[in-house]
Amino acid sequence: MDVMRVGPAMKVGEAITSAGGMRANEDRVGHRGTLAWVIDGATDLYDDTALPAGSDVQWLVDSIGERLTQAGADDYRGSAAELLTLTAADVAREQAALSFPPSRVPPACSIAVCVDQGIGYDLARIGDATAIVDGVWPVVLSTDYFDQREAAAVATNEGEADRVVAAMHQRRLHTMTSGDVESVFSGHPNRQLRPHTVCGEWTHTDCILLCTDGFARLVTDYRLYRSWTQVIPDARDRGLHYLEKLIRDAESKPGNGGGRFKRADDVAALLLTPN
Repeated sequence: MDVMRVGPAMKVGEAITSAGGMRANEDRVGHRGTLAWVIDGATDLYDDTALPAGSDVQWLVDSIGERLTQAGADDYRGSAAELLTLTAADVAREQAALSFPPSRVPPACSIAVCVDQGIGYDLARIGDATAIVDGVWPVVLSTDYFDQREAAAVATNEGEADRVVAAMHQRRLHTMTSGDVESVFSGHPNRQLRPHTVCGEWTHTDCILLCTDGFARLVTDYRLYRSWTQVIPDARDRGLHYLEKLIRDAESKPGNGGGRFKRADDVAALLLTPN
């Protein structure tokens, strides 16, 4: 029996994105039709570019955004994980068509995407993006896998820029191709994506917050909130720009960001509610 589709059940609320420093913002936030997403571009590892954009990672995040925009406009209602798999295949084909050097580490990113399926929704996360569902059954879709690896790399190679970059290359390739419990999104020919997913019904959901790791520092790094259950009320009532200011104020304090490659990070966040 065919399942009857209902009209859009997902309402897009406030959305923010901003750069964490003087460099171009490599985070993206977007929504169109049945889809909403945040994308966190991984820091480029090269001084030059091989793809037609300001940097390889800017090309990647914008290419993904274009594909998700088209899929949402086309009323995509399938699996969020399958959508990311198909998008990665498209990216890989386009990189090859642009003669991306096989010896070069491809650009990478983290993504969280929500598919409005009418009565319910499907969420998928790849990398260190975060998705929080607030409702009858609260869910936090996140990981500290990348934070732990980054802190270890900084501690091991502190003060040696070349070794830090080499360690980043190794970590990046591992998370692209190893099939470990976590992955990053890329068009690497040997990529192994590891989407983490959750689905639910809008009638049991108050709101959904999608964000990149720069926004997640509210909880993970700066401990401005003890948990995401405390963040959600302020996200709804005070707004995402209020929370962004808290992050930027925390970044300006001496000592913050010591376990990170970047003291200040790009930020992207998006709040969704039932329509």
